[in-house]
Amino acid sequence: MICASFIVDCTRLLFKSRTSSALFGYSKQHYCAYCQHKYRYPVMTTQDDREQQLQQINRIIHGYTTSRTLMTAIQLSIFTHIAQGNHSVEQVAQAADASPRAVNKLLDALVGMEFLKKDKPNHYELLPCSARFLVKSSPEYVGAMHENDDHWIAWSNLNKVVKTGQPCMTVDQEKKAEEFFPHLVRSLHQMSLGRANRLAEKLLEGKQDVALEVIDIACGSGVWSIPLAEKCSNVRVTAQDFPKVLELTKSYAQHHGVDQQFNYLPGDLKTVDLGQQKYDIAILGNIVHSEGEKSSKILFQKLAKALKPQGRVVVIDMFPNNDRTGPAYPLIFALNMLVNTTQGDTFTFEEYRQWFIEANIPHVFMLEVVPDFSVIIAQVS
Repeated sequence: MICASFIVDCTRLLFKSRTSSALFGYSKQHYCAYCQHKYRYPVMTTQDDREQQLQQINRIIHGYTTSRTLMTAIQLSIFTHIAQGNHSVEQVAQAADASPRAVNKLLDALVGMEFLKKDKPNHYELLPCSARFLVKSSPEYVGAMHENDDHWIAWSNLNKVVKTGQPCMTVDQEKKAEEFFPHLVRSLHQMSLGRANRLAEKLLEGKQDVALEVIDIACGSGVWSIPLAEKCSNVRVTAQDFPKVLELTKSYAQHHGVDQQFNYLPGDLKTVDLGQQKYDIAILGNIVHSEGEKSSKILFQKLAKALKPQGRVVVIDMFPNNDRTGPAYPLIFALNMLVNTTQGDTFTFEEYRQWFIEANIPHVFMLEVVPDFSVIIAQVS
């Protein structure tokens, strides 16, 4: 075990000798006087390198301040109040039932973060981004997922979760899922809709005149299947999810004018009967990461039976590289699964490929939809 004094003393030694060692691009081996642990100074070639590294650490460490500021503004409906004609500190504070002094500081911070503008003293206006995405009455509102503190609380317990290996809450269980996901999918629908439209174009290439049966597993709002129905009247969608979530799916299908092309299959994806050779396309839209390896393997085996010959599984998710050295986002999102699910994770292409082969879905490849957005396609013979 490395003693605490080792960490303190080694840090002190590092700063004391940085001009004679670290800044010249080499490192010397030393021993901690307390525990005789070997260590090396990190190599820093210039003072500018050192400052850039410290600034990077500082930006990441204090990243919570900007996220908490924006979440608080969403929870207090600050952008909505301004959209309704409340432009002064006093008006916003009264509408939000909050302290004028505190609201003043919050509004100024939002100006600095470029979500509001202040062209004259004590007069705040929305910027296009906040007007479009952060006002509750906007059809493109994305704040719903942060109207409560579920995400914040989960991540605040990361240290405890890492020690115990147990999540602080399990959103993959039906009761919690039916509370949690309606807030989440209202935001994700708008965030995903552009990419979903581009994916639909790819999936429908050469098939516009073909009748297609699609199943959307754990469909949420139906964001990944609705564009298929919009772009092709020959598409029929079976939307599968928990019963209360499907109520939300129905509202989105109606809003997009495709409800006549939708059927609904309520239940838990772990137990629901998917039938035999019924579907041309099965969509797994950001669901494998919350299910985890064991459940997903079983699901792939069920899909192998449920798909028609030449049927395809489409996996929309976040994929780290095969060495799990990057990109950063899917690796960090694996921590999000750690704090929110019992078995969730993010998985590499090679892991998916092997699972599909084991499920007798042998043709597996990555399809680039647009730059920085690729999906996995697995096709039965």
